[in-house]
Amino acid sequence: MVAHVKSLGFASHNKDGKPITHIKEHIKYMEADLEHHQNKPELFNKDQDKVDRRDFFKKLNEQPKRGVVGHKLVISLSEDERLKYNTDLKELVRDTMNCFETKHNVKLDWIGAIHDDKGHPHAHIVIRGYNEDGKQVGMYPKHIKDLQLFADQEKERQFERHQELERDILKELNQEREAEAKKMPMSFLRLSIAKMNLALNDKE
Repeated sequence: MVAHVKSLGFASHNKDGKPITHIKEHIKYMEADLEHHQNKPELFNKDQDKVDRRDFFKKLNEQPKRGVVGHKLVISLSEDERLKYNTDLKELVRDTMNCFETKHNVKLDWIGAIHDDKGHPHAHIVIRGYNEDGKQVGMYPKHIKDLQLFADQEKERQFERHQELERDILKELNQEREAEAKKMPMSFLRLSIAKMNLALNDKE
């Protein structure tokens, strides 16, 4: 099994309807506390664990009124795979997006939210239609393929990092135990001397 990346399409001024409203409604859905969620979804981005959607809405309103308003993506894992790899979905989203930005030399403006649904843990992402340099963002099949590859690689790397951290913690605990064990004889010696001094004082 692998991490899956799927495009849910995009909203554009070139289409009929109200594209800005469409993206705003999708973002509201992303953070809605629905009954089937096992968590309370919160919006986050590359730097912040809590994002006010109104700040993102403001940027949507201020960007050029042409082309794409925003792209909608989902990154998902099977529940068994998430448990097996102990995957932090928020960390996975950030790592995946960072890899994509590095490869394509671009700084994207995006927000995400985790939906920890039973049997279907996943993360929703909205990428603003204009990047931080003010250029239009395209999201083509080749880009989804890149994101798919990065998501699966980062899932493995995250697992390896957690394994390494656990090994370091166990190593540190063992070193502390060994250090304490070496101190024990001296502690017993001090206690014995103290008892002897106390006995001598009692005799006097």
